[in-house]
Amino acid sequence: MPRVSPRARIYTIVASAAVAAAAAVVGVTAATHTSPPRPLGPREGKPPYAADWTASPSLTSSVRRAMSAWPEGTVATMRRLEREHPASSFVRLNLGLALFWQRDDAGALAAWRQAKRLEPDTPSAVRAGDLLHPNSPHGLPQFQPSFVRATTNAERLLIQGVRLQESWRPISAERKFREAARLAPNLPDAQVAAAVGLYDKDRPALAFGRLGPLARRFPRSQTVRYHLGLLLVWLGRFADARREFELATRLAPGTPLAQDARELAKRLANVRTK
Repeated sequence: MPRVSPRARIYTIVASAAVAAAAAVVGVTAATHTSPPRPLGPREGKPPYAADWTASPSLTSSVRRAMSAWPEGTVATMRRLEREHPASSFVRLNLGLALFWQRDDAGALAAWRQAKRLEPDTPSAVRAGDLLHPNSPHGLPQFQPSFVRATTNAERLLIQGVRLQESWRPISAERKFREAARLAPNLPDAQVAAAVGLYDKDRPALAFGRLGPLARRFPRSQTVRYHLGLLLVWLGRFADARREFELATRLAPGTPLAQDARELAKRLANVRTK
């Protein structure tokens, strides 16, 4: 099996942490400000269209046309689609982008919160989480197996979960990880994956509450330390993350996981810490 976390992913993680901004949306941090925006008129340019491969072709076409028509009828059309598809995170995500470009920051935040809640197992929900938490790296932390090739049912479930994570299906991935943890209660990889799969930008304590005790249960486990570092990156605690990556490297210096940890630690040395 090819490595799930190629070196390019390291650059993405650290670059995201360094810039601390949501993808494709310049200045989206303003949307989290508590004071009302001044009436400056629409933002420059046009809102990006946020695709979602889980949406139906007909709905995809309708949303794309509405966003491309900006500013002619975009918000009105997206509001109509919102009424016609009340459970669609895809619609809410793009509606929020249109509202943000219209400088309706409160409306944009409300739409993105709905997008994250309505269909949490979709790319739209993950992207909404990015917009709601612009100071966090994009996406969600991904579990990185310490094994090269799956040889057990639990390991095969872990690989399925990783592929679901890569497809931006976090809830489905978490279910695979949870099942692997049930099948292999003494396998550090399975227990770590189950913890990482719980990570939610609104409630990071869920994942840390499960991952932290594993450091005591498996004190010599490289995968525990590596993933503690990864979750700390998502919290913006870069100095603490770097220490975990350095410890992971020392535990087993010759492994692929150590190579990733070493590279992450080196690159985080140049990132602002808090």
